[in-house]
Amino acid sequence: MAALDELRTAEARRMLGLEDGTALRARAEAWLAQGLISPSLELLAASYDLTDGEALRLLRSAAVELDVVFATTQKARSHYLTASMSTLTTAEGVGGIVAVSNGVTDELTARARRALARVFGRRS
Repeated sequence: MAALDELRTAEARRMLGLEDGTALRARAEAWLAQGLISPSLELLAASYDLTDGEALRLLRSAAVELDVVFATTQKARSHYLTASMSTLTTAEGVGGIVAVSNGVTDELTARARRALARVFGRRS
């Protein structure tokens, strides 16, 4: 997978709540070595004391700088599943399927609650 594709998949994982910031510094170094140019990636690669949240914000900034963002979580989920299909279908990948499934369930529940609130109004 090319560096830009890897970054895009990492951004999809971030949007879905599946990406943690622990390995992002090393991955940013690799992406830069493979030719990606981004001030946020440079900062991410050079920083050793970032929290996971700060690393994830820099990942988001790099995705914006390199124009690999997703308009919706549905598009991010679709990309992640397409890019990860070969690993998700292994015995080790079952956890990834469960994580995506839980995200879909949470999103559908939130949509149903919003729709019901619009139809019936909010009750105290």
